[in-house]
Amino acid sequence: MADQQSTERAKMPKGYNPVLERRTVENANRNLIKYLRPGLSVLDFGCGTGAITRSIADKTGPTGRVLGIDPNESLIEQANQQAGNTAGLAFEQADVYSFDTDERFDLVTCARTLQWLANPEAALQNMKRFVKPGGYLAILDFNHEKIIWTPEPPETMRTFYDAFLKWRQDAGFDNAIADHLQVMMHHIGFELVQVEEQFEIAHRSNPNFAVASRLWAEVAELRGPQLVNAGYISEDLRLQAIIEYDNWIATVGESMTVYLLAVEGQQAV
Repeated sequence: MADQQSTERAKMPKGYNPVLERRTVENANRNLIKYLRPGLSVLDFGCGTGAITRSIADKTGPTGRVLGIDPNESLIEQANQQAGNTAGLAFEQADVYSFDTDERFDLVTCARTLQWLANPEAALQNMKRFVKPGGYLAILDFNHEKIIWTPEPPETMRTFYDAFLKWRQDAGFDNAIADHLQVMMHHIGFELVQVEEQFEIAHRSNPNFAVASRLWAEVAELRGPQLVNAGYISEDLRLQAIIEYDNWIATVGESMTVYLLAVEGQQAV
């Protein structure tokens, strides 16, 4: 039952997701830039609609090989539609725990996905199998417990956010996974593990403040109905949280810092 619950709660709601489509390597996975070059082979787990994966393929070029993997059929359909005939780019519907291929890649990456897995270390163990000798496994994920708003957001949004974390925790997801990744990487056999801060900071002085800081209103819009259906919040509170948080952004909100780490290991030669 727990595994079924985690699978159901991890599913991305159907429909357009503006959060996913805004992402590129430069603005959402910049830890990969140091690796990317023409001709590189890359395996991207949890590719979603393929926005970042397409950005990776732009840098590896037609001589590269980029494969995006996601368990969500509708997201893979969107990814394929938007990829067009981009040379060297492909998408496949598959589960991170059971995916298998004889291919080995220069870089295996997984961004913001382990937070939605009940057994992330098992997923990491499977990912490691596909890294070439001398290649890299690059993981990017959150510690949701360390978010900072200045000033504090409206009470309705804080109530929604706390309910969101409880809803995730009850499904077996690790809300602080970013700070546990280094130990997991050592457990699966990486001797040297590099950790870099990749905090997402939205400040009122930035032109994109209104869009970037609205992340949690979008979560309330997209994921919120799941919390309502599961009894964690009321529909009235969900809607009020969105309204009051949007007002916070428009008036007193100064900054939001989302805690995000890049944790990377190199496969032994």
